[in-house]
Amino acid sequence: MEWLREHMRNHIAGAASTGSTDAKPTDKVLNFRRSSPGPAKGEATAAVNLVYQAADMISGLQDRATQIEARAGELVKRAIEKLHIAEARIQAAEIDRRAAEAGMNEAIARVQEAEHAVQRAQSRIAAAETQLAAAELRAAAAETRAAEAEKSLRRIEEAIRTRMIETGQKAPRKSAAA
Repeated sequence: MEWLREHMRNHIAGAASTGSTDAKPTDKVLNFRRSSPGPAKGEATAAVNLVYQAADMISGLQDRATQIEARAGELVKRAIEKLHIAEARIQAAEIDRRAAEAGMNEAIARVQEAEHAVQRAQSRIAAAETQLAAAELRAAAAETRAAEAEKSLRRIEEAIRTRMIETGQKAPRKSAAA
């Protein structure tokens, strides 16, 4: 920045010393320099002041740009950190989701296993009911046979008694005749 100031001073000083002798009316070149050296110094000073002001403005703009760039860098840094945190949360959520799916799959497997166990138990119950029905039929048939056997036994007993009574009455007659 200092070299710019020095350069402008030298340039303005050089322009003020040359005067207006360079321009010719036939050149069609406009000469903005004043012919009197007194006001040229004032204009040169004003020009230098304008250059200083411009340099100060440029410096201010550069400072502001540097601040904005630093702020933008900080915002980018915070955004990247937030992005990393969000990615970590996403990964944790994905792990939790997978664990939940695994747990759900295990639960589904247990439910299916329980359903198969219930089906097997129902099959065994149906088989046992069938066997019970068959056993009840056999028991009823056995009861019927037992009742018939008992009736037969009573008839046999009755026949034996009847025979014994008949035989007992005939026997004494034979002994009396004897």
